[in-house]
Parts: sequence; structure tokens; C-alpha cells
Amino acid sequence: MADISQFVGFKLGSEKYAIDIMVIEEILRKTEITPVPKAPDFIEGIVNIRGRVIPVVDLKKKLNLGTVNNSQTSRIIIANINNKKIGFLVDEVEEVLRIEKNLIEDAPALAVNIDSNYINGVAKTDKGMIILLDITKVFSPYEQRQFNSI
Repeated sequence: MADISQFVGFKLGSEKYAIDIMVIEEILRKTEITPVPKAPDFIEGIVNIRGRVIPVVDLKKKLNLGTVNNSQTSRIIIANINNKKIGFLVDEVEEVLRIEKNLIEDAPALAVNIDSNYINGVAKTDKGMIILLDITKVFSPYEQRQFNSI
């Protein structure tokens, strides 16, 4: 039996990414996001999900890939990062991916235009290349502390 990991696949622009399903709590349609004064540029604001205030990050902006298009396909992926719920705004959520670990390779440093510290690897699938993000490493300790003040 193959060693398989599960990921949630999504798009930022035309590029395909995925996050380990174990850190994801839920996926929501884009809802009204309330701006937060003096928040870092990549924080879109906050949302109220069943009485909990959750900061929402534009993942494209955080990764220096532009901004998420506000469309029917936009979604907020709620993830648990170091016991803090954070929403990630993405262009489109595609599907749950089951990827055999032997199909995951280290990301070539020049092949992607985002910080390689955030990347667990690249999966070569029948649907093309998928960049596997380590969403727990996307924020510096300083940025993580900023979330606590929101």
C-alpha cells in the first residue's frame, strides 16, 4: 500500500497549490471582511465565524503574487496555525488531493517565485504540478504575534 498524504488543492491565479488537510478546519465562501486599522498589508481584515473573530489573509498578497480576485470562486480556507485560527483568501478551491509521497519532490529553488522556506515540495500529478505549501511557515514569529492583537 502506498504512503499517501491528503491536501486541499487551490489556485492563486493560474498556479496550483495545496495545503496539508490536517491543518484545515473548514472552507467558506467569501463573506464580508471587516478591515482592521493599522493591520499588516497582507491582512484583509476579520470575519465573524459562529461568534469567533478570525483574521483573514490575502494569500496572494502575502506570497507577493498580486491580490486575490474578488469573484464567485473566491474562498476562505480556515486553518489552525499554532493554535490560532487564520483565514486564507484564495482565488479558488479545487479539491481534496490524495498524493503518494513518492510523487512529491523538493521544489527547485528557481522553479517557483515564492520563498522556498514556505514550500514542502512539488507534486507531479496527472493534473500538472502542484506546489505544496507549509502554511505554518508562511508567517514569521513577529507576524504570528501580530495576529494575537487582532
